[in-house]
Amino acid sequence: MAPGTMGSSWFGAALRACLGALAYLLLPVLPAAADCVFAPADELVALRQVRDGDTLILQDGRRVRLIGVNTPELARADAPAQPLAQEAKRFSERFLGNGGLELVFDQERYDRYGRLLAHVYNHRGESLESALLSAGLAFHIAIAPNLTLAECLSQREQRARQRALGVWAAGAWPPLHAAEVGPGDGGFVLLLGRVQKAEYNRFLWLHLDGPVTLRLSNPGEYGQLTPSDWQGAKIEVRGWLVDRGAKYLSQNSHQKRWFIAVDSKFSLKISRD
Repeated sequence: MAPGTMGSSWFGAALRACLGALAYLLLPVLPAAADCVFAPADELVALRQVRDGDTLILQDGRRVRLIGVNTPELARADAPAQPLAQEAKRFSERFLGNGGLELVFDQERYDRYGRLLAHVYNHRGESLESALLSAGLAFHIAIAPNLTLAECLSQREQRARQRALGVWAAGAWPPLHAAEVGPGDGGFVLLLGRVQKAEYNRFLWLHLDGPVTLRLSNPGEYGQLTPSDWQGAKIEVRGWLVDRGAKYLSQNSHQKRWFIAVDSKFSLKISRD
């Protein structure tokens, strides 16, 4: 889902974001062989095509999805390109060049689409995930069980955010507010909301001010909080907003129509502001 609204203010913000990303692209590539690396390469492979910023096609036909990052979406038949999508793709093309790639696997090797999940390094041993996050051309995502490099990648994103690079430039990727979610909303979002109610069963469910619930898989990561401790907390979360549909809501009127699954503390920020 493309964030933000159209108009001159959006255009100006998007232009600033693009210029910031372009400035980063023009910097010399610096050695970063020890950056966000945890194991020797599991495979040495050849690249056929960069499909988008976070998805690659290998010479043998396999599709590779980078672990730990989500880049803006390119244009599709039903949606325009999201801000900085082309810049992210070009960045990955330039970063990987024509050399061989190194793949390092984490705990889970395939996603539900059959894509190979891997940490990707160029022929100099530099991390593509780290580079995209450092340029502000991707969001850090932490999806269990592939969390080995989550802390390192989160730090790279935080640096870009502090410098207002790429998606973190003012107005480049306005967050969606939970209270404003409605029909047609879905896909990857940066969402803001306030907790109205918390409930425990197998998961911790945080019901936000709007038609959105968060499902936390590992509530212990956030400290020993009781449901009442979550009440009123301000939440920033990144993840995939799932619309369970009007039929679900009609059959479960006490539930909320949209939800986001949260696998890790790295996907959620909590404050009392």
